[in-house]
Amino acid sequence: MRHCITVVFLSQLFLVGCSTASKQVVQVSLSSETIDATADGISVVHISIQPNSSEVFNKLFQFGEAVGDQQLQENLKREGVQLLKIAVVDVPAIVASIGELENETYVWHGQIMKWRDLHQRAVDKKGMLISAEGIPYFIQRGKLSLLCRSWLMPQEGGLYMYLQAMPTWHVPRKDTSILSRSAEPIESKVFMNLQFETLLKDDEAILLAVDLRAPKEISGPQDDGPPPVRLGEALLGGPVDNDVVELLIIEANIMPRM
Repeated sequence: MRHCITVVFLSQLFLVGCSTASKQVVQVSLSSETIDATADGISVVHISIQPNSSEVFNKLFQFGEAVGDQQLQENLKREGVQLLKIAVVDVPAIVASIGELENETYVWHGQIMKWRDLHQRAVDKKGMLISAEGIPYFIQRGKLSLLCRSWLMPQEGGLYMYLQAMPTWHVPRKDTSILSRSAEPIESKVFMNLQFETLLKDDEAILLAVDLRAPKEISGPQDDGPPPVRLGEALLGGPVDNDVVELLIIEANIMPRM
């Protein structure tokens, strides 16, 4: 089950606990009152962090383990994404190791039997130059999404949440945020080489991280413009004007059984 996890900033010391404090409190994982505590399922927390160094990905490896085979990890790395399985209790330490928390959003999904967008980003009306598998694409409309499905799965070692996810791009026929509930899209592409699946124990989570850096100012003659934004970076908010690390945390919640 979900725990109440907060990070308290006090004279540059990080204290983890469930109690309130008179000092500034930055909530990293929302309290149990915000979810249906009688249900199994997954929740998604999107966290934005102002980084204090450039060694973000190296720091994250100490908190989790890689998901999938080496080829999947290489595919994701090429698109600017780090994918790890973590313990939810480590989220405050992960945030503290990267920098200062700027923003957080939370959504409870429960079990997802049909494909659903867990995260979605609309393409800028001016268009975006992105790259996938090293090939540049200019897209002018549509939505970049992380499609997922997830359900409770009994295994020999106990109960797990099965999770399957893949990035997509689509142009919906209707103004809807849920691809599976809309009519067949006008255009679409599924990035199958980035698809992953895993089993999560209660209070385990999948962490997707991107390290977005603002382009450096160029003096003198201008070039042909900024380089394409890699697919994973575009999905989670790139390009950016200020350095930011984006974390997408997909957490399992499994109710205890008698």
